[in-house]
Amino acid sequence: MMRSPWFMSTPYGNWQKSIVSLIVWYAQHGRDYSYILKAAQHCSPENGWTDDTKQFVKLSIKVAVGDLR
Repeated sequence: MMRSPWFMSTPYGNWQKSIVSLIVWYAQHGRDYSYILKAAQHCSPENGWTDDTKQFVKLSIKVAVGDLR
């Protein structure tokens, strides 16, 4: 299990850019939607999860894995 937020500079840096990089990395390595979503949940934004940040992550994962149903 990775430590959160292992990929972001202090204090959190640019969360959107960092979470998209993480999502793309997992998608390029063949992970599916549910796996990436579970991994992304461990990398919360500085101010916590909101409906907008949850939707951003879910849509980013769908785009990355090519599942835009």
